[in-house]
Amino acid sequence: MADLGAARRALMVDLDPALDRRLPPAAAVRSVYRDYQARVRPGSFSVTTEIIAGLATDYDLADASVRQITVRPGEAGLRVEVTVAAPRRFVPSAGRVARDGSRQPWPAAPLRFTFIGVTDLRFDACDGHGVSLTAGDAGVAITIGQQGTVRATEASVWPDDPVWHESSAGRAADAVAPQGRSNRRPAGPTWSLTAQQRAAARAMTELMQRIRMVGYHPALAATIPVQQMCRVAADAGSAILAASAKRRPAREQAFADLAQQWRNTSPAFPPAPVPSGPANLRYLRYAAQHEDCDVQRDGVAVLVAAVPDTDPAAPWRLASEELPQPASFHITMAAFGGTREISRDSGAVTMNGMLIGREAP
Repeated sequence: MADLGAARRALMVDLDPALDRRLPPAAAVRSVYRDYQARVRPGSFSVTTEIIAGLATDYDLADASVRQITVRPGEAGLRVEVTVAAPRRFVPSAGRVARDGSRQPWPAAPLRFTFIGVTDLRFDACDGHGVSLTAGDAGVAITIGQQGTVRATEASVWPDDPVWHESSAGRAADAVAPQGRSNRRPAGPTWSLTAQQRAAARAMTELMQRIRMVGYHPALAATIPVQQMCRVAADAGSAILAASAKRRPAREQAFADLAQQWRNTSPAFPPAPVPSGPANLRYLRYAAQHEDCDVQRDGVAVLVAAVPDTDPAAPWRLASEELPQPASFHITMAAFGGTREISRDSGAVTMNGMLIGREAP
């Protein structure tokens, strides 16, 4: 697991700091790589003045529109992800193959920005056309429309463009990127498992996958009992070693018990909308209506907040909901400044008078 990237290695070291001395260094993150057709593909680039100039050369940022914005607290402060759809300044050599087999013009390219340590945030969905970027000693900033802005200590961008290899940046990368795909490290040793051991392994894998889903789909945090599942998975490594040390048939029975224990986690909670009253906003996402690979995507606003439980003595719980096709959406830094009052009236969700979203009539 630690060999799958820097983030996985950091996870393993966080679980056991002694592993830091035993594990090899994390593999370097490649900003450019080649796909199976030997075409260069972009990874994530730190936003610098040079990268900004390259983006402005290949894409019309002044005519770009915000497709999605996500806001959540992170270890280094507020984390904001912004996806803008930017028209290309270069003309692709061939059109896009549509689902019906015909050749169609390429739609605007998604540029996916991630801002870490956000110090200023203002966004209004009605003012999401046209962006500009700056970078310097004071940090990185993106201006959206006339009034919107995201300012942060650092930022990265991933040009998620299928024809990036034909851009100016892509052609420059193609001239210096090594030919061929990088060789994978040799596979480690493998062992055969008994039926009961395989069942326990599958149960633990499914448990970890359910927990991990919350990281990719934070709205599920209000329905998946992550805390209970983590308690069930606590000391799993020691339990596996203890079961392995037993002799048959006690060993097989121990693994069968572990499989049953890891499967019998709490069921998912029913979805609960965010009620009026005090709340601590934990996640917010807005997506504009757009077409993606010949599929029409509806606009949506998703919010997750910690709210008081029905029992005043109980810990606060998470609540989440979706506002389909919001007619309006506005968010500022103040929404994530601690506990705020949420009110609901006529399809609108507001926080201390600031509009988070209004449902379409």
